[in-house]
Amino acid sequence: MNEVLLDAVGISVRRRQWITLHPSDMAVGAGERVAVYGPNGAGKSTLLQALAGLLPLSAGTVAMGGEIVGKTLDALTYHRRIAAVFQEPLLLQGTVAHNVELGLSLRGVDRAERQDRAQAMLRRLKIDHLANRSVRALSGGEAQRASLARALVLEPEILFLDEPFAALDQPTRRRLVPEMTELLRERRMATLFVTHDIAEAASMCDRCVIIDAGKIIQDDPTEILLDSPRTPRVAEIIGHG
Repeated sequence: MNEVLLDAVGISVRRRQWITLHPSDMAVGAGERVAVYGPNGAGKSTLLQALAGLLPLSAGTVAMGGEIVGKTLDALTYHRRIAAVFQEPLLLQGTVAHNVELGLSLRGVDRAERQDRAQAMLRRLKIDHLANRSVRALSGGEAQRASLARALVLEPEILFLDEPFAALDQPTRRRLVPEMTELLRERRMATLFVTHDIAEAASMCDRCVIIDAGKIIQDDPTEILLDSPRTPRVAEIIGHG
């Protein structure tokens, strides 16, 4: 692993009387792409949201660059260093360009620079022709590309992806997954990618975490995990054999 960028120790999440994430340790290195895979209801999104500071922790700590979020690193500063994309595109009213520029505007980037950066990212994701289109007129694939552009243009230290391709049709997914894989490799951006598609996990990420019933049960380089599941349960989850 490269130098540790994100380090979670003993984090757990409890919702009412239910433990949805048991005490877990997890680290993400600078530039590392990590998939989180498991059955429905296993706790994949809970783990991502806990690491991204979107869910309150019942126990444990999350640190970035050695600073503990909520203690030596305030939550607002942490959120400005990361970005997240979810299954459903979260776009505001207005044009695609307005949405992609918004985060830069909130960070105080001047107008000329944010327009240049937004246009470059729209070109990179092949939707620059949609810059002036209302988000209400976008297809599902176009809206998700706009959502990805809005996150990536911020140049986050860590990108959190929570099943961003799950609601897309298969042809759109087949085009978007390799494009995103290439972009993440090119930018060497640390990424945590929740997916229910093991082929996508293998394609996009160099490491894979298997979670089941709120517990991490294997965490290995993707190739090793797919070839050598540690337990029969892991083998069952990934469809091994």
